[in-house]
Order: sequence, then structure tokens, then C-alpha cells
Amino acid sequence: MGIEEGNHKEPTTAERRLLTRCKREEPVQIPKIELASMDFTVLNITDTRLSAKWDMSIRIPYDLPSDYICLQGDLQACFLYKNVTLATSSPQKYSNLKFREAQVLKVSAGVSGEYIDDLIGKDITEDMKEKEVRFGTRFYLTDCREKTTGTMRYACDEVTLRFEQGSGMKAALFGKNPSCVY
Repeated sequence: MGIEEGNHKEPTTAERRLLTRCKREEPVQIPKIELASMDFTVLNITDTRLSAKWDMSIRIPYDLPSDYICLQGDLQACFLYKNVTLATSSPQKYSNLKFREAQVLKVSAGVSGEYIDDLIGKDITEDMKEKEVRFGTRFYLTDCREKTTGTMRYACDEVTLRFEQGSGMKAALFGKNPSCVY
């Protein structure tokens, strides 16, 4: 059953290049996720205490469901201010993703009377006076790929939220929707 001596032909240089190219594994490009919306509502703030709520929607691209993330799973998000985590949502179940369709998932988190560093409280208060505040966001989705840790971790570009006219306590996403990368 093998190749008998003299009965096979050596591959040409072009064929060798093709074989070499096929053997190399190119890094897989994981699709980016877009932050569709984000709201921040301040319920109460002092220099050392924060009560607030974050609501966030992410836009899942068509090629992420099933190829990477499960059609059913968990979504969890963290909200950061100057790289300090202020709030982490509980894992929120999703079960309605459709195969090969772009979709939106929502997640919320809140803190009530949470202790915050003196400087952070003052900085957020100053940002509120300036009518804009910037947050970082991290979120985690259930990973369905073989031989993975079970969680896909995404980090979003820093997000600018602008406070509504006359409110001073509620801010929404302002400007370009940021991308979130794996």
C-alpha cells in the first residue's frame, strides 16, 4: 500500500509553496462588537458614595452567533471609571440569538451607596458639572468554540456619555458608537 519506489513524482516548487501555505494556520480574526447604546443614571453621589445605574446594549454582528458565541448563554458587564471598576452586572441569561443574524443584547448594572475613592467621587462630580463623563466597559459572553475557556472577554473603547439638558443626573452615549474587541 505505500508509494512504490520510482512510481511517484516529486511536487514542483509551486506545489510545495501551496502545500506550505495550506499548513500554516492564520490567526482567526474574532468579529468586533459595537456598543449600540449606554445610559448612566446617577441616583446619588457624594465624595465617597455612589448610587447609580448603567444600561448598555451591544450589537452582535451576524457572524458571531453559533460560530463563536452560543445561541443561549450569559452576558455580564463591568463599568469602569479611570480604570477602576465601579459596577459589575450579575450574569444575565440570553436565549434568543438567531443563527447568522445581527442582533442586540442588553445588560444592566447598578450600585447603591457603594464606597468609592475620594478622588473618583470628586472627578465624577466634576465631569457631571462639565456635562460629560467617560467610562470604560468590559463584558463577557458564553464561548461555544471547541477547546476554549468558556468565556469570550471583550473590552470597549472608552465611551463618552453626555448629560441630558436640564437633568444633570442622566447621561447617554454621545458621538460615534465605539467598537469592542476580543
